[in-house]
Amino acid sequence: MYFKISNTADMKEIQREVKALFKYPNFYTPQVVINGLDEVSIPIITMADSQVISLAIWGLLPKSYNDDWELFQKLTNTLNINSATLESELWYRDALSNGRCIIPVTGFFTSILKNGEIYPYFICPRNEKMLYLAGIYTVLEDGFITCSILTGPLEDKIVDYQNLVDYMPIIVGHEDKEAWLSDSTEPCQVKTIMKSSHTTELRIKPIAKSLFNQDISYDSMLMSNEHPED
Repeated sequence: MYFKISNTADMKEIQREVKALFKYPNFYTPQVVINGLDEVSIPIITMADSQVISLAIWGLLPKSYNDDWELFQKLTNTLNINSATLESELWYRDALSNGRCIIPVTGFFTSILKNGEIYPYFICPRNEKMLYLAGIYTVLEDGFITCSILTGPLEDKIVDYQNLVDYMPIIVGHEDKEAWLSDSTEPCQVKTIMKSSHTTELRIKPIAKSLFNQDISYDSMLMSNEHPED
């Protein structure tokens, strides 16, 4: 479900917020809606270099993979990965130990099914400029980085605005960013960060469904648009 995120901050805003510099600044462009199904690159901060903002292909691939991204995503969508599966024997099981990343965004989208129709909402920080989404990444043999957003249980505040799936992106509190990206952080603390309540206060607002359902985006897309009552 979480295939779309928003990053409307300009390059300098992101650098100032995350205290890191873009490795390739000319390749970043703010976007109202980033659709992961289109094979896009998004800014991430990796464990390997927490002082640099890298660009990663959204949709995790195995390190040794050399076939088509779209083919892999058709077989197994890795735009999101449920954090519970990191305990399994799947190919990305080691990523929590040595492949954690932060994905800074200005917001993400969710939806609710009501009276036979889908109504979208935009979730963004109320007082801070960026949300830090927990992610994992791989570096392919050709040097390209790929990433996935980690998901976990719904937060209480989100329950009333989502009923299509029972998970959401894991938000890392700003105070936990360093620990999440540090290779010296103990595994138990990493798991605690994923499960603990972040301090980022969220704002949830309804947006126009007619705009959200289209494959193009407008600046006005994120404006509040009251949905009809039950």
